[in-house]
Amino acid sequence: MALISPDAWTPVGVEGLEPAADEVVRSQTTTLVVAGPGAGKTELLAQRASFLLDTGTCPPPHRILAISFKRDAAKNIKERVERRSSEGCRRFDSYTLDAFAKSIVDRFLSGIPSDWRPRVGYEVMLKSMRNEEMFEWFERVGVPDGRAEIDFRGFSNDHLKATFDRMAHGEILPYTGQDVPEVVRFWGLRWWQEQLRRPAGAPSITFPMLNRLAAFLLRQNPKIATALRSTYQYAFLDEFQDTTAAQYDLIMAAFHGVPAILTAVGDSKQRIMLWAGAKHDVFEVFERDFAATRNHLIRNYRSAPELVEMQRHIVEALESGTPPATAARCDTHGTCVILEFRNPQGEAEHLADLIQQGLQEGKKPRDFCILVRQRTGEMIATLQETLHSRNIKLRDESVLQDLLAEPVTKFLVAVLRLATRRRDPVAWEVLTSELADIMGVADSDDSSAVEEQAVRLLQHAKAAISEDLGIRPIIDGLVSEVGVNVLRACYRQYASGSYLEDILRSLTDALNGSLERCGNMANAISDFIGEDVVPAMTIHKSKGLEFNTVIFLGLEDSQWWGFRNQPEEETRGFFVAFSRAIEHVYFTFSDVRVERFGARRQARGQIGSLYEILQRAGVPVSDLRT
Repeated sequence: MALISPDAWTPVGVEGLEPAADEVVRSQTTTLVVAGPGAGKTELLAQRASFLLDTGTCPPPHRILAISFKRDAAKNIKERVERRSSEGCRRFDSYTLDAFAKSIVDRFLSGIPSDWRPRVGYEVMLKSMRNEEMFEWFERVGVPDGRAEIDFRGFSNDHLKATFDRMAHGEILPYTGQDVPEVVRFWGLRWWQEQLRRPAGAPSITFPMLNRLAAFLLRQNPKIATALRSTYQYAFLDEFQDTTAAQYDLIMAAFHGVPAILTAVGDSKQRIMLWAGAKHDVFEVFERDFAATRNHLIRNYRSAPELVEMQRHIVEALESGTPPATAARCDTHGTCVILEFRNPQGEAEHLADLIQQGLQEGKKPRDFCILVRQRTGEMIATLQETLHSRNIKLRDESVLQDLLAEPVTKFLVAVLRLATRRRDPVAWEVLTSELADIMGVADSDDSSAVEEQAVRLLQHAKAAISEDLGIRPIIDGLVSEVGVNVLRACYRQYASGSYLEDILRSLTDALNGSLERCGNMANAISDFIGEDVVPAMTIHKSKGLEFNTVIFLGLEDSQWWGFRNQPEEETRGFFVAFSRAIEHVYFTFSDVRVERFGARRQARGQIGSLYEILQRAGVPVSDLRT
């Protein structure tokens, strides 16, 4: 490939970049990029990869490493880089941070000291321990000899979880630091030894433990660390505000004190994962540890100008002095309204009218999103029933969102979509993209091999569907055609343990449910992927998504019960919800909500500051109680 001189390089596939983004793209120093919602963070990283690869700034055989927090984000970055640079197919690696940690541990397992080494074929513990299980563990293990007994049942749930997290994976291995309390060291060593010696087939290692193990391995084996650093001269860190202590330990072990240049991208205003262990000061710590320069992106390519202006008031409440965002788009008009109702029935009727009118005007069901703070199924029940009476589907996406993001799900569903429809260019693109990864095809010259395999899979699927074999035999047949070991080799999260089988079982159950509701395979696939369905989800599940119209149900104290104890964190969640919208935002308040123990009067005194922000932003209130 002919190289472009750095001075002659221009952005690929876009009209241009804002000055701060262009500076980051060309930078040869470690940078922290603070980028708000709709700022084009993924595009920034794709353009930086294009610049580094196509100008030879990152010369062969060196590679670029991109680390994301979600599998779909890792896939999105990789695909966008491949569209921006021909070298992106060859020298750009995109992982989730957990998959990156697991790949290091699996590849160099023998390099971990024996006392800390997981057995070959270890399984990852995917479900968090319940509070009762934590209580039972602490009570069984007790405290070191000579130390006063502890009343573990007297711990609050938050205190219990924080204590458990610190002792299980909150400290740097091997727990020899001077600032590690004796009791935490005692618990931590006991926990690790129990987990490492669990019998085969029992999940034993959590992803945070894998992060700690990978960091430990790199510190213990300088040659492995050196090989990693010589491979990756540049690394991208996406959604950096959500980085946990265990993940930061791995980043430090991999790249601290070496010439590698890091680009960390995130937004502290969208830091809503403290409950999951995110470091509250990770930006400041990164700037100190890596001598990083902070850059701010100020353009918002998502929301209408009116919404961007309203978001500014939330930002000012969260981080006074933050450079204000500017709307990049001027082709649309935005609105925000607070809607007040007497009860959920009135709320449901009005919102159903609003959604139905939007559909009649040409909007798609997935142009809308129903957001809640918690208890999605309970909160949407009345609206779901009202929309159903109008032949409009409303679905709780939290049940299927993670399953739909799995690469093996995308691959299998693409085959089934194409096998049950005359033409589906989107599904064809997904299938060929996934197959290219599975087959290890990087060059466009080999696209014929990918297409031939796709045709064989479609023929197999059509024959199996016509024979009415059932969902699981069809899935097993397609997996067999590709090869289980090939899938495991391609997607590292499936490399060991039962995770792949768990996904296939969940997919089978979900498709069987859709088939029972819809009667035929074509409609079942549409139902499963959520075509013609209005999505509903929590704020946390909506992160990274965007919708034309966001309807937030229940701007009420009972939904935001944590606001009193952590108002700043909850306000960040409020900002995330608001910033998902492209054109329209509706917040609702109902005088009464039907909760687990019956109807309950609602209030908004505890979250009064959120209403004050909206009032300062000029958001009107519409009283619809009549």
